[in-house]
Amino acid sequence: MPELKDRILALDVGDKRIGVAVSDPFGFSGTPLGTFLNNKEFFKKLEEIINQYKPTKIVIGLPLTLSGEEGEQAKKTKNFAKKIQKHFPHIPIEFEDERFTTDIAEERLSVLLKSKKKKKQKLDSISAVVILESYLSKNPL
Repeated sequence: MPELKDRILALDVGDKRIGVAVSDPFGFSGTPLGTFLNNKEFFKKLEEIINQYKPTKIVIGLPLTLSGEEGEQAKKTKNFAKKIQKHFPHIPIEFEDERFTTDIAEERLSVLLKSKKKKKQKLDSISAVVILESYLSKNPL
């Protein structure tokens, strides 16, 4: 039987919404935990998630430009990460290139869901799963 690993939390941070996913106990894949509004209440929800899953790391998708540079959105994401670090200083934060994750998430959802409304509701959390799986493929636990 595979050995249990530390859990990793992944975030897909947008101006309006934040998708959240967590690695499975074996570090093979990610599970979507939901999409939440990007507001002050998010930190309460994040605290609940952290208390429940006890992640040892948070991976945040970094929206680089197509040329691989940090644009305005990447700067916003890094500023948001600083706020998370302030609230949860005991959990290290790493960044993962999130280029094309939305496209991959949309492709996965198009197979599973037909309703545009349901796809939109799940898109950010599935994007967080894609970010997490990308990170895990490069950094096996």
